[in-house]
Amino acid sequence: MSYSITQTQILCATALSVFILTEVAAEMQLSGFATLGAAVSDQNFNYQRYLNDSGTFNRDSLIGVQLENKIIGNWNATLQAKAAPSTHDDNAWEPTLSWAFVSWRPNDDWLLRIGKLRLPLLRYSANSDVGVTFDFMRLPTEMYSLLPSVDVKGFSFTKTWSNNAEREWMLESYIGVTHTDWRYFLRESIPPDFTKGALYIGVNMKLIGLTASLHSGNNLWHIGLHRAEVYSDYGALPRNLPFVSIAPGIGYFKINDAMPGPAVPTVDYLIVDVFTFSAEIELPNAFRLIGEYGRRRINNATMGPDTSAAYLSVLKQVGRWTPYVYWSGVRSISSALGLYTAVNQNRVPDFIPDAAFINASQRVEADLQGAFDQYSVAIGTSYQLSPTSKIKAEWLHTRTGSAASFIDAPFAEEGSERQVNVFSLSYSVVF
Repeated sequence: MSYSITQTQILCATALSVFILTEVAAEMQLSGFATLGAAVSDQNFNYQRYLNDSGTFNRDSLIGVQLENKIIGNWNATLQAKAAPSTHDDNAWEPTLSWAFVSWRPNDDWLLRIGKLRLPLLRYSANSDVGVTFDFMRLPTEMYSLLPSVDVKGFSFTKTWSNNAEREWMLESYIGVTHTDWRYFLRESIPPDFTKGALYIGVNMKLIGLTASLHSGNNLWHIGLHRAEVYSDYGALPRNLPFVSIAPGIGYFKINDAMPGPAVPTVDYLIVDVFTFSAEIELPNAFRLIGEYGRRRINNATMGPDTSAAYLSVLKQVGRWTPYVYWSGVRSISSALGLYTAVNQNRVPDFIPDAAFINASQRVEADLQGAFDQYSVAIGTSYQLSPTSKIKAEWLHTRTGSAASFIDAPFAEEGSERQVNVFSLSYSVVF
């Protein structure tokens, strides 16, 4: 990509704009949101970081506040902060600044923003932290994990066309950068770089995207194209893994240049394209159909995050109740899933020199591939206590195939095929 932009430049520009504009602030609005969620699974290993048979409040609980500062003319400043489980530590909560942007609306059809913004990626991306605004217990993980970050520091514009009160077209584009952490779970240790257990690797991303949406009555269609350059804190990334033959039928996948064999081909950064499509359709008798599809394609390397994901849900409003059912799934493309399976299953006999190290390296590299092969079925309901609060309950059943990157696999286990049942209850409120 030809653009060049830094987080420091964006934040400095935003902070300066906020400081100048708030000096002439005309009105401030303060609001908040929170979810208290409890969940328990029927397995003793962790699923989605926290879900196990001991139960947890960490998977779904959070609290946040939002300040909107209305300024002279058509200028506004928005800040949103929340406290939630850390995105880089399984044992901590931390406060984060979700939004920090200045917006300008020259007329009713245009909106320009600069600062820290929410990515316009999926149907519920903008309000994914506000549980009152959707009926699912939690948004389907298979779909809402397309990018490790939901925010971007940059610039965006939105153009709206309204034919009448029933139909509205919207075009949104953005450009920016973000830093986040990608989580892995390792079953082996290779000192000094890798230790078994949860591993967070920092990534910097340059992002650019364009989305279009149509609101027609109670129906919504949304389509998006996004491109990201992903830079790892570990440096260059393997484009593929060469196989080094030791003897007929025996060998190993070389994971770094410290191991004998040909050089590992690398790329300085990943080029990732993401295509998304969302639809929400009103059906007769108070039924709704909601579906989303996402394709995350890695253009210059073969690895597990090269995936397709989707979910389809049917909901029905019955008074204050909204029961629902959905199916969701995510799967790496065949070449990436095949590479993961080959590395994960590869072992050398004990009589080979350094066999223990080689075999550990294969398991570590398989875990670092970040491959996916799973689907889930959920049955749940929400109950509208008031216009500002909801109670939700859900049963979720997940099956994994040859790869299960959302599961912290027991260290001694080789297989990936598992089943998990999760039972959840939550209370969400805005204030």
